Amino acid sequence: MQPDVHVHPPAARVFQYSLDWRFLLPVADPAKIRLAFEEDADFGASLVQAGMPVSNQLFASGFTEEERSNTHSLVLPFGLPVRQVSAQPEEQIEFYRSIRRMIHPGGYFLLGFRNSRISRSDARYHASTPPRVADQLSRAGFSSIKIFGAMPDLLVPEYIFELNAWALNFALQHRFRRKAVLLNMLHILARTVGLVRISNFLPCYFALATA
Repeated sequence: MQPDVHVHPPAARVFQYSLDWRFLLPVADPAKIRLAFEEDADFGASLVQAGMPVSNQLFASGFTEEERSNTHSLVLPFGLPVRQVSAQPEEQIEFYRSIRRMIHPGGYFLLGFRNSRISRSDARYHASTPPRVADQLSRAGFSSIKIFGAMPDLLVPEYIFELNAWALNFALQHRFRRKAVLLNMLHILARTVGLVRISNFLPCYFALATA
């Protein structure tokens, strides 16, 4: 008698891009996280597979009241629409205000952005600095704004961490453990200017704010 043969369903498709920023959002139901981005189809398909509503036309059409009541977190992982709105700070602030109105009260907004201090011009990503983003979000009416460092980039972040000395030291040690010269330079900088100041020169960040 031959043993039963069980046919297993195919394994779920492995994400081709990092979704690790999800842990920053205190939302258990992924369907309550809505994303807007302009990346390739594979990334969008992965997000849909994870149960997250995705929209490329989010800011052109606006939200219905039902969509707003079901949106507890809104994510711009690469900050693209912000860059496309305007380079003028006041217009960006107004854009953030419009985002806040799309989120259920008490919900969260997560924004990814590159560091304009060190980033080359790249049309794919919104570039700014942590103080500027925090100020703009505050003026747009968001509260409890927190900035996280991300390395090496926004698309596939290996490390996302709080901007405190312990977390920053851990990320730098592990990211550059095979680059002894660079790691030694970072240690020298940490002793001279302070570890937290180094956080001003990370490649990119995520900002988390409460609506």
